[in-house]
Amino acid sequence: MQRLRRMVPVAGALALLGAIAAVPTATAAPAAPAYGSPSDRPAPPGFTSQSTTWLDEQHGFLLGAAPCGDATCTDVIGTTDGGTSWQLLGRVHAPITRDGGARPGVDEVRFGDAMHGWAFGPLLRHTSDGGKTWTVESVPGDFGQVLSLATNADGSWAVVSPCHWQHSGACRKQPLTLWRTKTATSTTWQQVDAELPYNFAADVSAFGSTVYVTDPQLLFGDDDVLLVSTDGTTFSPRTAPCDHAQNIELIQVVATSATNASMLCDGDPGASKAVKIVYNTRDTGNTFKNRGMMGLLGIQAQLAASPSGNLAVASWSSGSFIYINDSRTKTWEMPVGLGDGGLGWNDIVYVTNKEAYVVHAPAGSFAGLGELWVTTDAGHEWHDVSP
Repeated sequence: MQRLRRMVPVAGALALLGAIAAVPTATAAPAAPAYGSPSDRPAPPGFTSQSTTWLDEQHGFLLGAAPCGDATCTDVIGTTDGGTSWQLLGRVHAPITRDGGARPGVDEVRFGDAMHGWAFGPLLRHTSDGGKTWTVESVPGDFGQVLSLATNADGSWAVVSPCHWQHSGACRKQPLTLWRTKTATSTTWQQVDAELPYNFAADVSAFGSTVYVTDPQLLFGDDDVLLVSTDGTTFSPRTAPCDHAQNIELIQVVATSATNASMLCDGDPGASKAVKIVYNTRDTGNTFKNRGMMGLLGIQAQLAASPSGNLAVASWSSGSFIYINDSRTKTWEMPVGLGDGGLGWNDIVYVTNKEAYVVHAPAGSFAGLGELWVTTDAGHEWHDVSP
């Protein structure tokens, strides 16, 4: 889930263009990764987390930073026992992209199965051996940067900007492009026919071959773009549920089945507050049900949804907050409210109906604490379980 660095001001407010990575979902139970036992290569001392992705409640991955001599290295660590132990898998030869930084690297990790995964944002790297080695891959189309990427057993999908990192002035009128691979193992990208107007950010989420792409357009005075595909290739437009008249736009979709998804609308910010509303769809975005508005504290936001319908939103501004809704109503609670100056979150994700993870103060943020937090009761209590 890409973070604060992808969000830009909008005419007296913030356009919350969170190109947030969606919940990574596999269509079948994955095989165990082919790396050794946890004692073989323990997580490096001083490891700080940036991004997390999970195949199921036992198999997870963390992208982060760790000291290596006089330098800082970008490492991927993994667990096969639900986070009880972590082992070093391999090193990504690209820096962690820092919020507001001038040096591009990677800040997200996603695995389509136990062997094949991507590190991206804005650069692109790929592994086909469970994270042991990472190859340099060209951004699809050989230009620009990867804004968002989703992958599972059916393939990978990426939204690409023609603008290079921190150089958007020369390409402001050029549209974004959508690309896919036909399998989780492939590194060959094919462009998909999709109209995606220019933006600083976008979001893609996939469950099997059901794929959602969001391109918020509040900043540009147009309707939000919401595209949906049920075969991974042919995309059709849907009407986004967010209310532009209230300065609110669609920033994220989380697909939880072939037909069900949750959508996060965010906007009208001010004084460290913003309106945040979640909608559900059970028919791939043809109709929506309002799941309620949470508290106003927090501007930037990311959404997680479980298959059973539990919801969690990680939000931050002058502090860091987590909201949950596990009542199947419009009622939200705020079990976490931190006066931490806005250290923020990344990659909030459910791995079961009640267990979820989130990275607090990611390695690429201004504080860079890189803590991994977990809840086992659908978000009522959270604990730091950093490797």
